[in-house]
Amino acid sequence: MLVAENLTYTIKKHTILKGINFVIQPGEMLALLGANGAGKSTLIKMLNAEQIPSDGKVLFFGSDLKSYSPVSLAKMRATMAQHHHVSADFTVAEIVMMGRYPYYTHNPKEEDLIVVRETMCLCGVDHLEQRSILSLSGGEKQRVHLARVLAQLWKQPNCLLLLDEPISAMDIRFQHQTLALARALADRGWMVVAVLHDINLAAQYADRLLLMKNGRKLMDGTPCEVINSRNIYTIFGIDVEVVTHPETLHTYIVPKMVHVNGLSFGMI
Repeated sequence: MLVAENLTYTIKKHTILKGINFVIQPGEMLALLGANGAGKSTLIKMLNAEQIPSDGKVLFFGSDLKSYSPVSLAKMRATMAQHHHVSADFTVAEIVMMGRYPYYTHNPKEEDLIVVRETMCLCGVDHLEQRSILSLSGGEKQRVHLARVLAQLWKQPNCLLLLDEPISAMDIRFQHQTLALARALADRGWMVVAVLHDINLAAQYADRLLLMKNGRKLMDGTPCEVINSRNIYTIFGIDVEVVTHPETLHTYIVPKMVHVNGLSFGMI
C-alpha cells in the first residue's frame, strides 16, 4: 500500500504542491489529471523519492519511502519519466537491459536476458532490439522506456509503477495497448499511478481519478464520481457534455465550448 500524507513542496517561496493526501492499494490504477502546471509531475517525483517533500511524507507498505535503500526500492518501484535524455548511441536491447541493473553486478544472468526479451515483446519493440535509440520516433522511444521500467519490476509482487505521460507521443493503437497493459498489471496486483491528459482514456482504464488544480487535490474518486461538467470546467476551463457509453458503461466527455481570450468557440 502507498500512502501520501499531506505532501507539500515549496521552492523559493513558491508552493508547487499543497496538502496532497491519498491512498492506493495493490490492484489499483490511479490516474492523475489536471491542467499544465497543476503539479502532477512533481507529485510523481515525490512518490518516486526523486524529490523530498517540504512537508508530509510517503509511506510505502508502512515505512517512510526514504527509509528504503536505493537497491531495495529499485526492485519495488519503477518510473517512466515524462522526458528521456539519452544522448549515447545505445541499442534498444541495451536500454531495456538497464532496467535489470538492480539484479546483477557485472554480467546479466539468463533470467535477465529472458525478462528483457519478454518485456520488449510485450511492448512491441522486440523487432527494434538492435536499432539505436537515437534513430527511433517519439512513440517508439516511449515504448522502449516502458519495456525498460517493466523489466525493472518483472515478476516482482506488489510493485509500484509510476507513469508520467506515458502515451503522449504514441498513436491511438499503442495508447490503448499501453493503458490496457497498465490495467492488466494493476489487476495482477501492482499499484499503478499514471499522469494522463486524455480524460476519456483515464476514465476507461483507471479505477480512480485524482483531479488536481494549482498544486492541490480537487477530487479523488471513481470516474463516475468525479467526472462532471462542473469539475472539468473548474480544472480545464472547457464546457463539456458528460456521457455514459451504453455498452461499456464507461463515462466519457464530449467538448461543447472552448473559451479563448474572451472568445467562445462551439464544438458541438
